[in-house]
Amino acid sequence: MKKQLFKVLTVVLLFPFCNGFSQDLYTYENSKKFGEYLLKSGQFDLATKEYERLVFLNSSNDSLKLNLIKAYRLSGKFDTGLLRVSQLYPETAEMPFPHAMEYSKILMNKRSFPEAVSFWNESKSIPAEDKILLKTTTLIFDSKFKNAQAQLSQFGNVQNPLAAGYQSILDRGLNGKKKSPFLAAALSTIVPGTGKAYTKNWKDGLISFVFVGVMAFQSYRMFNKHGINDARGWIYGTIGTGFYIGNIYGSAKSANDYNRKKINTLQHEASALFNTYY
Repeated sequence: MKKQLFKVLTVVLLFPFCNGFSQDLYTYENSKKFGEYLLKSGQFDLATKEYERLVFLNSSNDSLKLNLIKAYRLSGKFDTGLLRVSQLYPETAEMPFPHAMEYSKILMNKRSFPEAVSFWNESKSIPAEDKILLKTTTLIFDSKFKNAQAQLSQFGNVQNPLAAGYQSILDRGLNGKKKSPFLAAALSTIVPGTGKAYTKNWKDGLISFVFVGVMAFQSYRMFNKHGINDARGWIYGTIGTGFYIGNIYGSAKSANDYNRKKINTLQHEASALFNTYY
């Protein structure tokens, strides 16, 4: 009985303090700190919810709106982020520069390049030089290196680190040696596997050379030993011929893959430069 009375008194005495602590936890300033913590700790999905509540409490605060848009971008909720931008800033051309950049990044992550270019053309907060850099970025990401070079040539500040980095990437992309799919196929037509070796795919090239050679030798051996009507000779020959033809196609594909990997490497480098600069 005494123990139960003690528990009741404890709850009654501590309840006001617990209630006050709970209310203090959800004050506006503490919520802002909590939202910042969620962003910095990578809890982006929770950050969107916290900043939605904060924006509701203070809809005129541009810093909260910026963090909300950023949280949607980092959480990968691009469509929701775009929708919220249109609701927060019905006149997207009037958005402040930081918000316009977050909006741009969402569009670029969605690969909505035409929509992004249209937005940059209309934006009143993004400087002309930044528009050139942004357009160059999308063209590099879209593997349009010649167009990117033409766009970047409009940029006057050669000392700009992003422009200088992009120029290096474009020089390597436009002037770097590429592998010819036609030549790769031709080489493998003459000597199986050499087309893949030409594209630095030495292992597959050696396998192709050995396998086609073995099938051809086995077919010749069967025909030479048992005559032209020997089924085993035709089986080996058919398998070898099929692999030989597939190797020619595979060599051309290997050249395209080689070129694609080089472009992907340059695009990853451009992405790193972009994220460092903006």
